[in-house]
Formats: sequence, structure tokens, C-alpha cells
Amino acid sequence: MISNEHVWVIILAAGEGERVKNLTCDRWGNPAPKQYSSIGGTMTLLGTTLERAKKIVPVERIVPIVAAQHRCWWASELAEIPPENVVVQPANRGTAAGILLPLLWVTRRDPDATVVFLPSDHYIAREEAVHAAIMETVTSVACSRVGLALLGVKPDGPETDYGWIVPLPCSDGSLRSVASFREKPDAATSAALIRQGALLNSFIQVADGRFLLNLFEAAQPRLWRSFQPLLNRGWGGAFDQHDVAHLYRSVPILDFSKNLLEGVAERLWVYPVAECGWLDLGTPERFIRHLTERGHEAVNGRKQSVDRGQSRGARIAAHARPVVHTAIQHTSGAMGSVRV
Repeated sequence: MISNEHVWVIILAAGEGERVKNLTCDRWGNPAPKQYSSIGGTMTLLGTTLERAKKIVPVERIVPIVAAQHRCWWASELAEIPPENVVVQPANRGTAAGILLPLLWVTRRDPDATVVFLPSDHYIAREEAVHAAIMETVTSVACSRVGLALLGVKPDGPETDYGWIVPLPCSDGSLRSVASFREKPDAATSAALIRQGALLNSFIQVADGRFLLNLFEAAQPRLWRSFQPLLNRGWGGAFDQHDVAHLYRSVPILDFSKNLLEGVAERLWVYPVAECGWLDLGTPERFIRHLTERGHEAVNGRKQSVDRGQSRGARIAAHARPVVHTAIQHTSGAMGSVRV
């Protein structure tokens, strides 16, 4: 754990998980966003992320952003977090707003904050590798060497659903300046980026709070202006939810990677993470691949079996309908349904 009192962790947990909503449910078998489902054990993805955060800072400096409509899940999941630290988003207005809102909460409380952002829908096989990368990056940011650093992972192939980071050449494996950033390029572009030594953006990032606020103000002035009421008002505890709901009516829907990072690539840094078994579980393909690679996987506390011989297309087609319980039925030549 980092002793620096100015280091904070923001957990990004306000997403709806629309693309995998037919695959995920809570511990009682009810449909739920993926961060409230458990994969590989009894702990939910959000719970796993919370444990990841607690290895970095004490709970007093952990700030989750959650959705108002998910209260039935996060109220108990975040019981150990100080209530004033839980930032409640009234509506989904894109990832840019989802990062700026809790960032404002942290930086108004601690203007010297160094902030670690942790998504709550990732699987990491080797936590120690990611933890080491985060700790080294935090040290660099806290010492003012860099303003915003992304953790990059080595790609398995020409993925089209991630951000791609091209680092400048460097003789060691530490932080590198970024040459370019491309969000969700096509397959041909992705293949070309691999040849350039590009890394996938894990969306785990470390930022100097004031530096990131300045990026928002310069790159997205309309978004910045929509949050002006909060910028002009001081607070020491939780947001006034009425005020947040009112200002969210004017918040433009923007993507943090596409609408911010792509335009400021020359000001970014990247830390190439050692092999860690990282996987973003945001699409049905990756979700099913995650289960398939493990053969028998515990999801919400129940063992799963997966037909390894089934084609990718058949697996995806089998998940097109809503599901209720937690089970993967192994059938001769076809998968009946996936219920996670």
C-alpha cells in the first residue's frame, strides 16, 4: 500500500454492460451488470476491483463511481467505503463524464491528488504484475515526471475493440512517451499497429489530478462548461444529488478515449505491463472466451462446463436470447445457453 496521502483510487463501476447483459446475473440469478456478477469464484468483479484498490490505498481514499439505478447491488458491495466517497451518477453520459465527475470530487478535496483509475470489468490472472506496474507509475506521476500514464498490455492479435498505444522507442521497459493513440481501429490498421509495437490500452491509468483536469478543459471545453456549477462550488463531502442530476441534463455524451486521448497523444505516457493475463470482459466474444479457456468455470458460485469444440459463431448465436439462471449446458455438438 502507498503511504503518500495524496494518492487516490477511482473505481469505474457505473456501466450498464449492455453488450454482455444476456450473460451476466447477480448471486441470486437476477440479470445484473457484469461488475456485479462473479466469475471464477464467489467474489464479484466489483469486489475483486475493490480488493485491488485496497492494495494501493486505504479505503478512505477509494472513490467508486456507480449508477443510481444500480443501488440494490452497490449499497452492500461498497459497505466499507465511506458513504461520502461513493459518487453516484444519475445517468450514463459516456466515459468522459464518468471520469470527470469523480475526478472533480477528488481534486476539490485534495488539489494535489495523484489518481489511479481502475475499471471494474477486468480479469487479471497475475495481479502482482499489474500491481507492480501501478505502483511504479504512481511514483513517476507523484514525482511530477509525467501527467497521465496508461497501462499498456501486449496484444494477442489485431483487436478492433480496444484503444491502441504506439510508444516511442525506449531502451528499458519503464514508462515511455506515446507516439500515437488510436481508439478502436479496423482490423487492417490494428495489424499495422502490431507491427509498430503497439500496446492495448487497459484503461487502467494514473494521472496527476490537475494535469487531467487541464486536459479536459483544453480538449473538451463544452463538457468542462457543463460541469461549471460544481467547479464553482466547494464541498467537503458527498455531492448534492439534485445538483448533479440537474447539470447532467446538459452533459454531452463523449468517449474518454476517442474524444480526449486521441487528441492529446503527444502528452501521454505508457507503461508496458509484463505478461499478466489481462482481459477486458466487455464483449460476448471475450466473455465466452474467458469461460472456454478455463473449461469448468465457477460463475456466481456454480461450476460451468463449456463445449470447446463449438465454433465461435455458434457460441455467440447461442447467447442471443435472455437467460435467467447460472449454468452453461454442455450438449452434443451445440451449447444450449450461457447463464452467468
